[in-house]
Amino acid sequence: MRNRQKQRELRRQQKKEELLDRRSSCGVKDLTAYNAVAAMKFGSKATIALR
Repeated sequence: MRNRQKQRELRRQQKKEELLDRRSSCGVKDLTAYNAVAAMKFGSKATIALR
């Protein structure tokens, strides 16, 4: 049988979502995707981040 601790560790790895980066691959701040996800999550309550 599998080790219970190993199973829990694998489950944690699978459930992690990739966090959105506030910077593009070039290092320039691009909050378009970040603000879009915040708007979907919180609806009209989302504050648009400009920093």
